[in-house]
Amino acid sequence: MTQPMRCMKCGGPMEEGFVRDLTSGSTTALQSAWIGGKPQRSLWVGIVAKGREQFPVVAYRCEGCGYLESYARVEGDE
Repeated sequence: MTQPMRCMKCGGPMEEGFVRDLTSGSTTALQSAWIGGKPQRSLWVGIVAKGREQFPVVAYRCEGCGYLESYARVEGDE
C-alpha cells in the first residue's frame, strides 16, 4: 500500500484531481495532457498533437494550503 501524498509546502494531505481544459469556442471540458517535443502550430487545429507522445496531467491539491503539484504519468503508474 502506498503512502498518501503530503504537501511539500506545509505537509498537509494532498487530494488527486485534474486541471480542466476548455477548448476555444466550446463548452466541452477536457483533461490537460503533456505532449512531447516543441509545439508545432497549425492554421486549422492550433497545435499538432497527432502521432506524438502524450500523457494525461494529474494534479494534486493540498487540502491545507491549496498548493498544486502536477504529474504526467503513464496510466496505472503510482
